[in-house]
Amino acid sequence: MTSCMSLRRLFSPLLLIISAIIVAAVVLAYYSYRSADKLAERSERSVGTSNRLLGRKLIDRIEKVIIDNDRTFFNLVNLDDPREFVELWRRIVRVSAAVESVIVLDREHTLKHLITKLGHKQSGWFKHVFQTQLVKKMHLDRLPRDSHKHLHTSYAGQTYLLSYIRRERYSIVLSVNIPYLIKDIFKEEFSDVGESRTIAVMDEGGRVLYGHPVATEGTKLVFEERFPTTLYKWRLQIAPLDVKALRRQAEQRRMIDMVLVGAAVAVIVVGLIVMLIAVRKERRANELKSDFIANVSHELKTPLSLIRMFGELLSLGRASKPETQREYAEIITRESDRLTSLIDNVLDFARIERGKVAYEFQRGDVRGAVERAVELSRYRYEQAGVELTLSLDEDLPEIEFDGSAMTLLVLNLLENALKYGASKDGEVRVELHHRDGVIALRVADDGPGIPAEEHKRIFDRFFRGREPRRSSTRGSGIGLSLVKHIAEAHGGSVSLNSELGKGATFAVSIPCHDAS
Repeated sequence: MTSCMSLRRLFSPLLLIISAIIVAAVVLAYYSYRSADKLAERSERSVGTSNRLLGRKLIDRIEKVIIDNDRTFFNLVNLDDPREFVELWRRIVRVSAAVESVIVLDREHTLKHLITKLGHKQSGWFKHVFQTQLVKKMHLDRLPRDSHKHLHTSYAGQTYLLSYIRRERYSIVLSVNIPYLIKDIFKEEFSDVGESRTIAVMDEGGRVLYGHPVATEGTKLVFEERFPTTLYKWRLQIAPLDVKALRRQAEQRRMIDMVLVGAAVAVIVVGLIVMLIAVRKERRANELKSDFIANVSHELKTPLSLIRMFGELLSLGRASKPETQREYAEIITRESDRLTSLIDNVLDFARIERGKVAYEFQRGDVRGAVERAVELSRYRYEQAGVELTLSLDEDLPEIEFDGSAMTLLVLNLLENALKYGASKDGEVRVELHHRDGVIALRVADDGPGIPAEEHKRIFDRFFRGREPRRSSTRGSGIGLSLVKHIAEAHGGSVSLNSELGKGATFAVSIPCHDAS
């Protein structure tokens, strides 16, 4: 039965609703983060696409400038009059910054004319390199007639860009001026994008020939591609001006999104957990209050039954002897006092719950309140066969205290000892002493004791230990809570000292200074 009830509680509708909310919050957070991440990725991809389009456009422009210049020069060539050709190309090479040398090869690819603006020593070196290295790499035999190609290569630390075309009877080779290409052509073509982008042209070894190096690792924002037909050994890089800052911002945005989504989910989950705990506490409090009402009803019923029984005996004249009548009257008085004490407990607890409890402090000797509580409890102790002893110091100082509240405190401790601590033919000891400016009240029994794990909760409202709940002993669960409240209202405290099998001792300490 208990396990079934636990399962019903575990799978209660509220718990299922809260679990569904948590799952929904986690799913929503996941898709929110995924959406934010995709949005950031889409933004990064958009910048990357823009760079890619711009980069390819610039590559096409550079290629077009080089190819158009080459073809313009090729169209000027006329070999009908060699002397006229040489003179013409000397003037062209002299005034053109783009062309460094012009070479004419016959059908057997033998050098027929070399026109260059290089010095004597440099032109000799270039002629040697061209005949021994470069002409082989052009593969003129495989080149169709009127086909135009480029050779981009390096030799002995020198970079060469050769533009060549094969005619029917000869081939023409242009050696492009690399420094002019870098300093003038690149500068002119890249000038309109240099303010918004970082541009770099790099050779095959990774050396920057133009512009500034770009950090390319781990980002989609950078465009990098080789020139397709002319400067195919080189590659162009384009990136936003501060790609590191953009990458850092993207990472920060992802981190912030993740933190915000995680925090929102955490708040939802924590709120739901707190709500679940509060609901469970409220449910437990309601269960305890229901037990409290049932137990108090039983506690009130017992003295009322005794009062009614002995009152009927007196009214029916069953007690003819004066001694018997006096005994019955004393029982009715004691049970009335007990009933009053129970009602006072309930009323005081209700006032404490509402925060409206008030104490009437007066200076006096606390012994009277303790003795009165002992006398009110003595009859019940005698009926239960438990000895109740009282030990009082004679020189107790006067203190400020509420007499009714102090009597109620002692009554609750004695009631608790009789119900749960004392055994038949056992003993409950009440001691009242003055030590070091403190009035010390101790109520000790020789009963079964209280488990250590229950010590911290023993003074909580409605709390009843495991063993009392198992037994048939009734109790309201507010007696010790009232004891603690009354002691603290007098500026004191209450403590428990108990071991299993060695009884329990409740000690109330009240300072002798005036209560405030």
